[in-house]
Amino acid sequence: MVHFLSSIQTRLTQQPVRINLAYWLLPVLLLIAGTTKAQLGASSLNAPGIAINADYQPSSHYIRPEDSLKMPATTVQRRLSLGAGFCLSQRIDTATGKIRAWNLGVMGSYTSFSNKDYEGAIFPKELLGASIGLQHIRTLNNKWSLMAMISAGLFTDMEKIDYNDVFLNGGVIFIRKINPKLNLGLGAALTNSFGTPMILPALLVQWRTGNRFKVDINFPENISVSSALSKYDDLALAFRFNGGAYDVENGKDGKRLMGYQEMSLGLENTLHLTKKIDFNLAGGTVLLRSVTFKDKKLSDIFSEKPQHRLATNLFVSAGIRCRF
Repeated sequence: MVHFLSSIQTRLTQQPVRINLAYWLLPVLLLIAGTTKAQLGASSLNAPGIAINADYQPSSHYIRPEDSLKMPATTVQRRLSLGAGFCLSQRIDTATGKIRAWNLGVMGSYTSFSNKDYEGAIFPKELLGASIGLQHIRTLNNKWSLMAMISAGLFTDMEKIDYNDVFLNGGVIFIRKINPKLNLGLGAALTNSFGTPMILPALLVQWRTGNRFKVDINFPENISVSSALSKYDDLALAFRFNGGAYDVENGKDGKRLMGYQEMSLGLENTLHLTKKIDFNLAGGTVLLRSVTFKDKKLSDIFSEKPQHRLATNLFVSAGIRCRF
């Protein structure tokens, strides 16, 4: 495992990662997969409630895209996230077991970048993301269910806030229950991330298994293996994805649309303070942090742009969640 992780870190540090459509699909897939639950790392909600999380990533060197050379310039990153999920209504047919539910989700995050010794602006000083989403879930039959959502959000560098900072997303995904442990979903998402509304594919994979060790694959959010140390304490090893699209005023080469991507691997300890309140503490390594800049137009979606990265580094995170 150590050798495997070392090889991943070396490749991410020394080789440029190609940008393609999947890079820009990540924010939409994350939105479809968890519209009404807070995706805050170890403090993520999987039921109605409120969660707050703070994480810190110390000084990391900038890696320029043209030759993957690590530069003297450095960036320190801090992020505060808040999310809440509410069940508006839920109906269960006692005869057939079919479920119909309406959920509402509210999320917000503030990220600050302390940049030093850059020759020109790459990473913005701060990013703000806030969204509200409505989700509908219903059982179609014993094997199939449907999830539909719509959301509106503000994703900005806070230099200037106008209609360009407003992102609208919606989608429908059909979920097939393969067995009690595995669900597969496929559908379509509608987004205005590139200015003109466009339809993108949406994919969902949920697989949970295990007794003493629980394996949880929830694409595109996380992959984790966890174990209960006691009835009050859980420990997990988690590989998590995070990403977003933001409208920025001072993007590289005058490009307005900034895509952010993050992949991390770490240990997450969850303390069950009460039946409804958990405290989470996590730490590990950020395998990848990168941004890319594009024009906010459809013709630019398939074009490859330079990927500006930060070197692999450690992170620490803490948060609390309260379930209703």
